[in-house]
Amino acid sequence: MTAPKVYSSVVLIIAMCCAHSPAVGEDVTARARVDSTTYLIGDWITVKVDITHPKGASFRRLVGDTLGGFSVISRDSLERISEIHTATKVVVARYDSGTALLPPIPFLCTFAGDTASRIIATNPLLFTVNTVKVDTTQEIKDVKPPLSIPLTLAEIALYLGIFLAVAAAAYVLYRYWKKRKKKPAGEAYIPPPRPAHLIALEELAVLKEKKLWQQGLIKQYYSAVTEVVRRYFENRYSIMALEQTTEEIMEALRQHRHAETIWEETELILRRADLVKFARHQPGIPEHEGVLTVAYDIVEKTKLVEVLPSTEKERRVPADVVP
Repeated sequence: MTAPKVYSSVVLIIAMCCAHSPAVGEDVTARARVDSTTYLIGDWITVKVDITHPKGASFRRLVGDTLGGFSVISRDSLERISEIHTATKVVVARYDSGTALLPPIPFLCTFAGDTASRIIATNPLLFTVNTVKVDTTQEIKDVKPPLSIPLTLAEIALYLGIFLAVAAAAYVLYRYWKKRKKKPAGEAYIPPPRPAHLIALEELAVLKEKKLWQQGLIKQYYSAVTEVVRRYFENRYSIMALEQTTEEIMEALRQHRHAETIWEETELILRRADLVKFARHQPGIPEHEGVLTVAYDIVEKTKLVEVLPSTEKERRVPADVVP
């Protein structure tokens, strides 16, 4: 139970007890009244309170955010009608249907020349709260039909300008494409691909300078080394090594007889990296340094070298060299 509910319950109990106190009832009367006893769910119910009292009496309302099963919407200030008559209003609402009892509204009362305070309460009120009746036999329709907003001249001009700009850009691109299409194929220069071993050696050199394992990044270090080796295999042997497991890479390498000298080294480096990445294996410093050395060795043993012929022709022929 929340604090407001506890507060309301305590005040309600005290008010109901004090409302029947003979000492108070002889001096002060508080009467609550409403214009109707039947409302719909969520209707605001204005409760008018009239207090008759001796001269010099003062009051303070003891109402929180809720009153029984009702939500308190607003509370007017206490208005002194005459020396013996005070009035106020409390607006409440109920969000459940059925018969509901509004409990007495409590007030703290203080009399002139009396330091003691008393609590008085109004009479309870009984209401009937109904739901809104829905005619299910009728077709469900919108309260109002969708509104159509006509376009202004400024909006039409804006849309037309956008259309013309898009059309002009499309025409320029089409003309450019036609000119490119007419250009003879022989004029286009396609640079030769870089050798796979040069790319791999450059990547290994960059990785060495990063000093990953020296910074404690062991897993990232082994992943980076094997990624360079896998990419080298893709460029060198057209093996989809970046997407394959260790077993699949080894099976593909065994199809290349001239790569026989690196089978053992390749399996060693790949399986050690798998242990680090997936089994939380922690190699020692010699293994950290050795894995990079093995990667260099794999590239050096299988790289394509250019063999210069004995003739004076300016051509170069690639050949697989196995030490």
